[in-house]
Amino acid sequence: MNHITVLLDEAVDALNIKEGNVVVDATLGSGGHTLELLKKVGESGKVVAIDLDQEAIEEFEKKIREIDLGNETNLASRLILINDNFKNIQDIINKLYARDGIKFNSVDGILADLGWRIEQVQDKRYGMSFQQDAPLNMRMDGQINGLTAWQVVNEWSEDELAEIFKELGEERMARQIAQEIIRRRQEKELNTTSELANLIVDIKVVNPKSGIHPATKVFQALRIVVNEELGNLNIFLEQSIKLLKSKGRLAVISFHSLEDRLVKNFLRTKARGCVCPKEIPVCVCDEKSEIKLIKRKGIKPGKLELNNNRRARSARLRVGERI
Repeated sequence: MNHITVLLDEAVDALNIKEGNVVVDATLGSGGHTLELLKKVGESGKVVAIDLDQEAIEEFEKKIREIDLGNETNLASRLILINDNFKNIQDIINKLYARDGIKFNSVDGILADLGWRIEQVQDKRYGMSFQQDAPLNMRMDGQINGLTAWQVVNEWSEDELAEIFKELGEERMARQIAQEIIRRRQEKELNTTSELANLIVDIKVVNPKSGIHPATKVFQALRIVVNEELGNLNIFLEQSIKLLKSKGRLAVISFHSLEDRLVKNFLRTKARGCVCPKEIPVCVCDEKSEIKLIKRKGIKPGKLELNNNRRARSARLRVGERI
């Protein structure tokens, strides 16, 4: 299965990119958005593409070289690839000033696609998928240094497991699943994605009409916890607004309700400005709007995209423009 970039045209168009602009793709992934941004900025522009997974960086670098050779283009000259976590976007741009002349508040657009590369889901090293037997890893960088899903499943307490399944996976049977994990790991460690998925299938009634695997929400919770996704996203959002120039835009594509709620609330707060009670006739809080919302309700994939890519069904794009 090849990776299909979600909301490709919508996200690139939402950034309102012109030739000569400086744009940051904070989540390179398979590079679909990045490639279109490289075309938009022209020869005088720059695209900074960030990814925590070194393999994603290397694969896209190879892809750009092949495109340049085959089409006599020079996309590589306008591309800056950075292997890092997008939560460090402020430090990344600061360091690029001395090397590439990109100033702190001179960024014209920032894009973040919070989905996973299909290669990460398919590659057993990452241990992401319940559809194949793989070690319980789930780290975005594919490494085993630091917290892994194995440690969470085999070492955390019942209360801790139930809490993350409920809060981060929105799993209604969180307590029952946590109890069964504790029971089974007393007999032997849970080492693979299949072992965990089968445990959940044994507990939950499968609804074939929903099209959603019973383990989906638990796996979501584990990925969020292992990669600190929500905390890192919050840091990224706060730093991104500071990097944008006036009229610069931030666009974020989320794939589940927790991410989308965080992005929505952040943008609305930054757009709100004054927080004084309505009964006070004069503002005393001195809070100013930092952005204006583009498409207040967000942008969803159209019918054609949904027909071609089921993975896009939960995607939502939200955009804010720096005032």
